[in-house]
Amino acid sequence: MQRHTASLSDSILFESWAETTAQALTAAFTRRGLRVVPSFDLRSALAGHADCDCPYHGTAQCTCQFAVLLVYGGAGAPVVVTVHRRDTQARVRIVRPVGGLFSDEAAMPDPGHAEQVKAVLAEAALGQ
Repeated sequence: MQRHTASLSDSILFESWAETTAQALTAAFTRRGLRVVPSFDLRSALAGHADCDCPYHGTAQCTCQFAVLLVYGGAGAPVVVTVHRRDTQARVRIVRPVGGLFSDEAAMPDPGHAEQVKAVLAEAALGQ
C-alpha cells in the first residue's frame, strides 16, 4: 500500500476490497457522522453504452470504476474525493476544486473538515 498525506491533492492506493471502494468509503464516512453525496459513477454512466472500450483493458468488458464523492461535514463546501479503481487497486484522492463555484476562497472546504476526511481515509487504508 502506498500512502501520501502531505496535501489535499495527494492520494492513497488501496488494494482490492470485497466490495467497491466507493461503497466502503461511503460507509466509513457515514460512521464518522459525515454525509456523502455520490456525484459521478462511471459504471452507471456507461450502463447504456455497451460499445465503449476501456483504455486499460481494450474491451467493453472491464472492471474499472471511477467515482466522485462529495463529503459534507457541517457548514461550508464539501470535500471532493475521487476513487479510481482498476483491476485489484483503487487510487483515492482528495481533490482541491478550482474554478467555477470553488474559485471563491469562501466556498472552499473548511481545513478542519478536510483533515477529518483525510483521517477517515487513513483509517480505511489501515483497516483494509
